[in-house]
Amino acid sequence: MLCSSEDRPTGPRNLRGAIVISLLWLGSAAMAAAQAQSPQKLPTANEVLQRNIEATGGEDALLRHKSMTVHGRYQVPAAKLDVETVFYMKDGKLLWRATLPGGATASSGYDGHTAWNLDGSGKATVQTGDEVLSVARDADMYYHLHVMKYFKSMEVVDVREFNGRQCYHLKGATNWGRVNEHFYDVQSGLLQGYAFNTAWRGGKGDATETFENYKSFGGVLMPTKTTSREGDELAISLVTSVTYDDVDDAVFALPAAVKNSGKK
Repeated sequence: MLCSSEDRPTGPRNLRGAIVISLLWLGSAAMAAAQAQSPQKLPTANEVLQRNIEATGGEDALLRHKSMTVHGRYQVPAAKLDVETVFYMKDGKLLWRATLPGGATASSGYDGHTAWNLDGSGKATVQTGDEVLSVARDADMYYHLHVMKYFKSMEVVDVREFNGRQCYHLKGATNWGRVNEHFYDVQSGLLQGYAFNTAWRGGKGDATETFENYKSFGGVLMPTKTTSREGDELAISLVTSVTYDDVDDAVFALPAAVKNSGKK
C-alpha cells in the first residue's frame, strides 16, 4: 500500500532517525568492504615447515636413509668454471669435494667437531666460532624435519614474490643471532630459497640461494639446481645423481693438512 503525503513521516525527530540509520548502513558497508579486501590469514611457521616436509615426500621417506651421496657440478659463469663435485652426508657430518682443472681438488668438511676448507693448492683453513655452528646445521641430513632446532624464533611475515613465485616469507633469528629468511611456494609448499647476510663471516653482504627443478630421488623430492648470489658473484650447483646408504665413515676423516694447520 502506497503512502499518501499525509502518511509519510515528518519532523526533525524522524529526520534524525533516518540520518542515523543511513550512517549505520554506510558504516556496515564500509566495514564489509574492508574485510573483503583484508589479506588472507597467514599460516604459522610450523604449518609452512610441515607442509614442505609433506611436499618433499613425508617424514618417513626422509628418515628412511642414513647417509647420502650427491654427484653434480659446480659452475661459476663469470670465471668460466665448470667442475665435477661430490657431496657426502652421514650422522651430522659432511664432505664436499670438487675436481678442479688439471686434476687438483678443493674440499670442505665437518666431522662433527671441526669445520674446515682445503683449497686447490692444499692450503687448509679451520673455521671457528659461529661459523662452525652454521656448518653443523648444513651437515644435518634431516634439517628440514627440525628447522626450529636451529632458530631462536621464526614467523611468517607476509606473502612475497621470490624467483617468480608467490611465497610465504618466513623471517627467523638463528641460535647464533643471525637473521635468516625462508621462502616457501604458496601453491606447492616447496622451499624456493633463502635470503641472508654474509658480512659477519667476511662475506660480501646480502646473499640469496634459490632452489629449482625438483626431482625425486629414492622417494625424496630434492632441488637439482641451486643458484647462489652474494654481492656481484653468482654460482650454480647442479645435482646429477643421488644414492643412499653407501657412505663409509672414513670419508669424514680429517685431512693431514687440516690436522697440521695449528687449529686450537
